Amino acid sequence: MLNSSLYDTLPSLINSIGQQQFYDQVAYSIKALDPISNIRIVSYSKTNHPVFLGGYPMSEIDEVYCKSAYLLDPVYDMICDDKVQTEFFTLDSLVNNDDFRDSIYYDTFYQQLGWCNETNIVIGTNSDKKICIVYSTKDNDSSVQALNRELFPCLNSIKAAILTHERVGSQLQLNQVIEHEPLDTRRSIFEDHHLTKREKEIVELILTGLSSASIAEKCFVSEGTVKNHRKNIYRKLKIKSQAELFRKFIQ
Repeated sequence: MLNSSLYDTLPSLINSIGQQQFYDQVAYSIKALDPISNIRIVSYSKTNHPVFLGGYPMSEIDEVYCKSAYLLDPVYDMICDDKVQTEFFTLDSLVNNDDFRDSIYYDTFYQQLGWCNETNIVIGTNSDKKICIVYSTKDNDSSVQALNRELFPCLNSIKAAILTHERVGSQLQLNQVIEHEPLDTRRSIFEDHHLTKREKEIVELILTGLSSASIAEKCFVSEGTVKNHRKNIYRKLKIKSQAELFRKFIQ
């Protein structure tokens, strides 16, 4: 049976094509499936370091991966092998678990992630760039198999959205103004949730795609102050992520 939560997010995903929050929406859509516990979206290239896509802040371990650890990642080897056309695979299908746990990559990096049942969806956008959606669960293999069965019916739609975004997204961001909800509707949301003047200002700046650091510079406050405002905004709006914020305000 098709997972209605994932299916219901597809219109918002399609509407976000070409916009800065697109990959946040991709992650949000896929996380509608239980029991996903972790998800990352990574842009791989043979000529550059990997880049994490989406608006979540990179952790120290994410930075280590993008700087050097990716070179030891068997998934990276698989993705960069032009002879391999597999678009959907698990880490277990690539490695012998005992050998993998004895590897330098596992010992110095991977075990720190705490991931298990890792699944990768690879979407090739051109000869040098591939987008990888990687997610893990904390449940057993049968739950993972059931999850993947729920994902498959929507996978082609998600893949098509990513390919379209990669093809036209940059041009849209340059030439089109992001369309927001009518101003009166936005004001109503602000008033209904009792946002302060400063919190309203922070929301408006987030909707333009600015990071916390950029907002702090623009508002002449510290980045920590901006992050505190964001926490209060999320609490008042009863949301948990930037993707949900975009979904609430952007059509």
